[in-house]
Amino acid sequence: MRRFLIAALLLTAPLAACSNAKAIDVSKYEEQVVKWDPCTSEILLPAEQLAQTFDKKTATCARLTVPAQYDAESKFMDFSIAMLKLPATSNTKLGTLFINPGGPGQSGIKVAQWMNFPEQLRAKYDIIGFDPRGVNQSNPVSGPIIKCSNKTDFETYWLSEGTPANDDEARKNDVILLDFFTKCAETNPAWWTLKTENVARDLDIMRKVITGDEKLNFLGSSYGTTIASSYIRMFPENSGLITLDSPTSNENQSDKDAVIEAKALEAKIIGYVDGYAKARGKTREQVKAMLLKIRQWGDDNELAGFAGMQSMGTNDESRYSDETLFTHGIFALTYYDDETAQQYFNQGIDDLLGPGRWNGLFEYLGFQLDGYDPESLRGPKYAPAKIVRDNSYEIMMMVNSMDRDLRDLRNSDEREKLADKIEAVAPFWTALNSDATKFTWTPTRSGSEWSWLAFDDESIPDPPANMEPRTNETGREFLVIGSRKESTTPYEFSVQTAKDLKSPLVTFEGSEHAPLAGFTHECLNKIFVTYMLKGTVPAAGATCNP
Repeated sequence: MRRFLIAALLLTAPLAACSNAKAIDVSKYEEQVVKWDPCTSEILLPAEQLAQTFDKKTATCARLTVPAQYDAESKFMDFSIAMLKLPATSNTKLGTLFINPGGPGQSGIKVAQWMNFPEQLRAKYDIIGFDPRGVNQSNPVSGPIIKCSNKTDFETYWLSEGTPANDDEARKNDVILLDFFTKCAETNPAWWTLKTENVARDLDIMRKVITGDEKLNFLGSSYGTTIASSYIRMFPENSGLITLDSPTSNENQSDKDAVIEAKALEAKIIGYVDGYAKARGKTREQVKAMLLKIRQWGDDNELAGFAGMQSMGTNDESRYSDETLFTHGIFALTYYDDETAQQYFNQGIDDLLGPGRWNGLFEYLGFQLDGYDPESLRGPKYAPAKIVRDNSYEIMMMVNSMDRDLRDLRNSDEREKLADKIEAVAPFWTALNSDATKFTWTPTRSGSEWSWLAFDDESIPDPPANMEPRTNETGREFLVIGSRKESTTPYEFSVQTAKDLKSPLVTFEGSEHAPLAGFTHECLNKIFVTYMLKGTVPAAGATCNP
């Protein structure tokens, strides 16, 4: 699904949910018995993607059933939650650690296979990765998965105008997007049950069924911290050793939050610009001018790629690309470590400045971020039947839009003032995502269409306007880790989360998103292993260098 400008970007911040509804009786779900079997080939990753420490001979998989709704008997099918277990490698196991890598929409059973967990942790803990409801292998017990049409999703990238220049183009966007969302919602009527509160309740059933009366030990990265903080609030008596790696924000999206995120993103993008300037012997201003020129080439249909709907009529299977795939590919780099991101950025800009104005690398990065297998988009012509895509992007938007009301109800003056504030802290990123005419487009239904659809349908609970605050009534401290210079979940989110959870913050003095998750930093590994083995957190003010 095409993403639109900074406003759309800022509306996707993962958040937690709240509800005052009375829970159903879940005893039959808590009393089920799971059977761990060898993992099937459809679950196991290709050998080249597996961690060195992963042993498919000892890894086992199982499924657990959870209700579609917890607040009422549901007309929808139960969900079957997929889990993958790495057994402790010693005979002196301390417990079980559940993990979630984020999203919403990312797979825990995949990340459990490629993470190189510290040896001391593997010795003492069973590690269980799980796919939250609706994600990857965790789907309704029968019937289709929750997913929008591959064809219509892909075509929104090309039929809509990423940076409209006039009212006619803007009205065309409104029609295309409303049609897309309406059809997807009609095809997936249970979409709204994917909210974080239900995921947290699913997690407690997993804890109960798999570990009995043990408390939950959990490692959550990015959106996984939203699950973690929701669980701590909802089940304080069951909360054990919980780590929050690059916390999200649990506060309602304010103008202040939007400005903080825009400022962090601008700094990241300017870092890539400076890196390219240094590598190619140019000034920052020269590189910025080059990027703006590339953006205009895309708007004028002068960029080539491999994934578009319209062939360029050349012998090399090139298709027309555009400016929003250029900027979206740049944005995708913010999820990489700085060294890798800079290498891709430099290569991509060199390709674009070459004779073919090739945007293929940034297309690849953007589509990959949105859940596509970019290789499935190649070929002599557009072939929708060959598209391979997961549902991670729509899952992210569905979850976030039910966790809280993401409709943008600001009036025109308020929107203009916010746009001015964002442009003041992110002038280059704003320019890179704006039409040369400076035309400003606000959709007829601004904000997340999924939230609008929830309010349209009387059978769907309205997303809450206000979030339940993150609280910690457990009497214990948790491990909170945040990167000082990252842009995906700005450092301010980590500071606030540590304060809300009455826990010390470990600051990673770098820009990596979820710096613990890769287990490549010895300092963070030591702190995490000590926490998991001894239950102790470092003193306030602890830092680790890249």
